[in-house]
Amino acid sequence: MLISIAYIFEEMQEVTPLALQKILYYIQAIYMVLFDSPLFEADCVAWQHGPVYEDVYYLFRDFKYNPIEDIRFALLNGKEKKLSNDEKKVIDLVVATFGRYSGKVLESITHKEKPWQEAREGYGVDEPSNVIIEKEDIKSYFKMVSEEYCINTIEGIDEYINSKLTNC
Repeated sequence: MLISIAYIFEEMQEVTPLALQKILYYIQAIYMVLFDSPLFEADCVAWQHGPVYEDVYYLFRDFKYNPIEDIRFALLNGKEKKLSNDEKKVIDLVVATFGRYSGKVLESITHKEKPWQEAREGYGVDEPSNVIIEKEDIKSYFKMVSEEYCINTIEGIDEYINSKLTNC
C-alpha cells in the first residue's frame, strides 16, 4: 500500500489525508472489479467520514485537513516501478477521476454508497465505528456500478461520480 501511496503522491499535486483515504478506497474497489482480487490486504473500516484504512490514517493524521507534504516518502521514490502496469492503470484512472475532487466531496459520495451505508447501519452520524467494510461487499457493489457505468474508463467513472453528485 505504501508504494501505491508514493505513486499517488507522485501523480497528484496535492492530497489531503481525507482525500487519500477515499482515493485508496476507490483504487481497491476498481482493482477488485477489473482483476478479481484486492490490491491491498488491509481492511477498510466505516468511520463517520467514510471508508478509512486505519494504518494510513495514523500515518498522516498530523496533517489534519492540510495537504500531505512528507519527506518520509522520498525513500520510496523509484519504487513505483514495482507496481504492475495493471496497478498503475487503476491508480491513474482513479487519480484522473476521483482525484479531481476534495476529500469532503469524496466523503459525500461514499456516504451514498451501499458498502459504507451497510457497514454503518445502526450507528449515529457522529458515532464512532470500527466495522470492517468487507472486501466482497465493496467488490459486489462496484461490479453492479460497472455494469451501468463502465468503470474501466474515465468517461464511465465521471458519469458515476456525476450521478452521485447530482443526487445531493
